[in-house]
Amino acid sequence: MSAEVLAHNGRIQGRKRRSLNGAWIRANWFTLFSGLILLAFLIGAAWPTSMLPYDPLASSLSSRFSPPFQVDRSGNYHILGADFLGRDMLSRILYSGRYSLMTAIGASMLVTVFGTLIGVLCGYVGGWIDSLTMRIVDALLALPVILIAIVLATIIGRSILTLTIILALTGWADFTRVVRAETLAISSQPYVESSRAIGATTFRIVLRTLIPNAMAVVIVMTTYSVGRFILLESSISYLGMGVVPPASSWGVMVGEGRDYIFDAPFISVIPGLVITIVVIATNFVGDGLRDILDPRSRAR
Repeated sequence: MSAEVLAHNGRIQGRKRRSLNGAWIRANWFTLFSGLILLAFLIGAAWPTSMLPYDPLASSLSSRFSPPFQVDRSGNYHILGADFLGRDMLSRILYSGRYSLMTAIGASMLVTVFGTLIGVLCGYVGGWIDSLTMRIVDALLALPVILIAIVLATIIGRSILTLTIILALTGWADFTRVVRAETLAISSQPYVESSRAIGATTFRIVLRTLIPNAMAVVIVMTTYSVGRFILLESSISYLGMGVVPPASSWGVMVGEGRDYIFDAPFISVIPGLVITIVVIATNFVGDGLRDILDPRSRAR
């Protein structure tokens, strides 16, 4: 009898779990959809160049300005068309995506590490360190980000590594401010005061208590940073201060097509749409993660 009751209760619990999982999926379907979009672009960016539909660097005079979904004079079919040098747009989108995503994700990782450490230390230690850092943050936030990035690119160069560092240097300030605010809220909690009372060192409290409890905000901010850095890198590249050819990015593609915007608008419009889709998808993923990791945000 007891075995039958246990089996019945197990079936009920299983149905409840499936029901909760289904409800979660229905409530967060747009977050999942946005995540799948980002995953598709990441896979496309990581796809080997040799396996792309066409060589993204190969020119073809017979394919110049070939519109999307049409066969060119050589009999080649370009799904997204061909640019002013006859290069396949789809292959260029995938090839350029690796540089745009590489710099954005790399900068986000740098900002996450250093912004979290600086924000937590300022929020917990306080004093002149906090005051000086916040004055620097205020000064950086008051300046135009694109102008700072262009000046830095002119000074230190335009390689992938330097662009990643430039993006991180222009994006750590607001990240640090948000983490500091979260640390101030966490520092007043009883469990932090208990750690101080038992003699825990500042390093131990920061590493074992403050950073783990601030991770929800850190993860969400990191997600938002990816989209913001993609947009910033695209803006810099559009102005001609991005990666050096033959490397390319989505912003470079938009800039290359501006001279042909009336004759072949798809050369600029298609990479522009890709940037828009990826940035919006990143923001929706960030919103979904915020709702999942911080249930209080849904109540607000």
